[in-house]
Amino acid sequence: MSRPQMFLIAGVNGSGKSSFTRNIIRKHPSLKLIDPDAIAKGMTGSFATIDSEALGAGKAALMMVQQCINGNQSFIVESTISGRVYLRYLDIAKKAGFKTILVYVTLESAEMSAQRVASRVSRGGHNIPMNDIKRRYPKSFQNLKAHLRLCDLGYIYDNSKHYSLIASYRNGLLYRQSELPGFIKPYL
Repeated sequence: MSRPQMFLIAGVNGSGKSSFTRNIIRKHPSLKLIDPDAIAKGMTGSFATIDSEALGAGKAALMMVQQCINGNQSFIVESTISGRVYLRYLDIAKKAGFKTILVYVTLESAEMSAQRVASRVSRGGHNIPMNDIKRRYPKSFQNLKAHLRLCDLGYIYDNSKHYSLIASYRNGLLYRQSELPGFIKPYL
């Protein structure tokens, strides 16, 4: 990778962002991994208690993102993009000469998201309260288009059954699309 890269792995809670991130890290082991959940776990010692440090972990992750941009270091970071903070960092990275890549992983409903989170918890992973899932689910979709506009490359996967690439973007413009599931059509 001659040009530094910023990978933003985004999507709804429980969609499979971390699994996708692990696959990218296997292909690009030199990427610095910035994982807010792992940062929170490091602060508390357990996934069961990361909620108490979520805000601090998010701030630490953003500081690490800025350090990577300042240091011209390629990195990968995960977010639900239910807020708009990563729009700023995508813009900063682009202006610093980074190639920006968004991978968005989605599920067909907030209920499926909650089921996936519950399954993760049963395997020792971290929980997300249902009210947070229901609040974040539509906001993530509402922010998707703005994030795609700032990326050199964007890929949208539906992971309701298995990872299925449903749309690809270059420089914010759609260049390839398969049959879009109804739940995402209004947002693209």
